[in-house]
Amino acid sequence: MRRINVIDLLVVIILLLSAYSFLTHDQPIQDQVDEYTYTGSQIYKATRYMDYLDSKGFLYDTYVEGYWWADYLKFEETGYVVDTGEGSFSMLLPDGQVVTVGGRMSYKEQVGANEVRLIIRTKSTVNYRMYAATHASFDAWHTSVHETASFLDEFAVDDIAITGSITFDSDIAPSAVFDKQLETELRRELYYVKDISVLTDDNGMTISFMQASLSELATLNTFLAERDIAMGDVFSSDLIVFVRTGKEIGELDKYWIKEHVRDHLSDVVDADENAIHIRL
Repeated sequence: MRRINVIDLLVVIILLLSAYSFLTHDQPIQDQVDEYTYTGSQIYKATRYMDYLDSKGFLYDTYVEGYWWADYLKFEETGYVVDTGEGSFSMLLPDGQVVTVGGRMSYKEQVGANEVRLIIRTKSTVNYRMYAATHASFDAWHTSVHETASFLDEFAVDDIAITGSITFDSDIAPSAVFDKQLETELRRELYYVKDISVLTDDNGMTISFMQASLSELATLNTFLAERDIAMGDVFSSDLIVFVRTGKEIGELDKYWIKEHVRDHLSDVVDADENAIHIRL
């Protein structure tokens, strides 16, 4: 009987590793989580990367471990970054509170961070401009935005975000105080949105969003109805749409995506290939 030597053992190991790689190749990519960790002294580096992720439309949560400057009690929370500055950022907590976070040696911010961890939920993004249009109802507008992005479902669409505004008739008398109150309430209702603003005037109400999650916006009609604000026809401004996918889009897929937009969606989406941005 032939004895197994070191070479035979190495061959067996290589074959096993190859088999494992093949069997796991088709596992859902969205199960993988990308994380980037920074120390408190690397706060400038962290905020620069936040700016990069925001500009491309990636969705991420942020974990911060540090202390409150007011009393030096421990701070440990995971939230959503809504704004960044020079060496600091503002983070929305799950309870609706917004806190400012700086580095270890900060003193102007509420929280000094020992550790900042970015937990990225998106593998790729497709960003495009959807043309302004009038819709018969809020639900019709919401469905239109969602269906326009549905051609990317094969990449496991995880979230769709929009930057832009919607306008509708309203019987509410123009009031800066009312606008601010409604903004505050919307801020509690919608979590994954960078910014919200409300403007009432003689022509109705305009609500503007920055990278608002479309799935969360599904509740907007009910939210306003509970406050006796009815939405009739909805006029949507041009929208910047961020389609966030759970699977990574391949280099060759970029050509198919732009071709599909040109051939099938050019009546509702800017089909100029330079206006469609795909981030891998």
